[in-house]
Amino acid sequence: MSLPAFWAALALCGWASGSTPAGAPPDNGDIVALASPSTTTLLGEPVVVQATARLGAAESLALDLQRSTTDNMVITGIRELAPAATTRRFELRVVPLDVGPRVFPIYWTLTSAGSTRTLSTNLRLDVREPPGAAQAQDIKDIKPPRNAWPRLWPWLLLAAATLGAWGWARRRSRRDRSSITATASGADIRPPEVIAEEELARLESARLWEAGRHKDFYGGMTDTLRRYLERRQAFPATRATTAELYRRLRLLEFDHKLLAVLKELFDRADLVKFSNIPAREAWGGADLATARKLVRETTPQASAAPAAGMVRP
Repeated sequence: MSLPAFWAALALCGWASGSTPAGAPPDNGDIVALASPSTTTLLGEPVVVQATARLGAAESLALDLQRSTTDNMVITGIRELAPAATTRRFELRVVPLDVGPRVFPIYWTLTSAGSTRTLSTNLRLDVREPPGAAQAQDIKDIKPPRNAWPRLWPWLLLAAATLGAWGWARRRSRRDRSSITATASGADIRPPEVIAEEELARLESARLWEAGRHKDFYGGMTDTLRRYLERRQAFPATRATTAELYRRLRLLEFDHKLLAVLKELFDRADLVKFSNIPAREAWGGADLATARKLVRETTPQASAAPAAGMVRP
């Protein structure tokens, strides 16, 4: 066997044995071990993972939530379980956001004798599309352009312009239906949380979820949260992508736990709106409650009490 063939065979054996892919951080499994009920899960579905840490008497361990949360995976909850004799146990709620065999690094901060160091443990999951997602895809392959007849191009341009104007008007009307009617002066000077609570109440009363209009439901809910964040944080959240919005909030030192919840909510909304992922019946009410919780928990305490009486009838 030639030398190149030998190295290729050796690399193939390493991949088949489940070795860590190139670029993944070292796995400190001798200190913190991860276990999940199954290594196979669905896109956007939470997975409960247990972490067991073997620590000394003077050592402490904390999850690095900000570093562990990425565009491919979000941790939406963590709680410490009853410790065993020489170990500490944690329960993590992880939501995968990428399809295929994936290695998700989870980072920890180990404190010992006044010094700290970073540990990493690798969570391996085979993430699959939800049932029915393949049949729901309506994105077609792009076909090569065809040459229009010279005499038809003005009419084609006119038709394209008309179609674009119709689409823009329809999109604007949908946004207008989910937004609050402006005051007579053209400016709504009420607190951001009051406006957001009223918009979410209108969204609920529209019963879009019950009518099966899941994309419109998520569109109205995320638009409301974007407008709320734009008023509260004073940056153009309505013109930012989900990834840009998440990065900007991290720079503003947004609460890490609330940021993880927000990212999970927006990522699931994007999956339903743009990937035709079939929505589950329980998502609607739960996500609407989460949106209200995000508004209330990011409202400054000083303005929370007087704002309650400012909601319009």
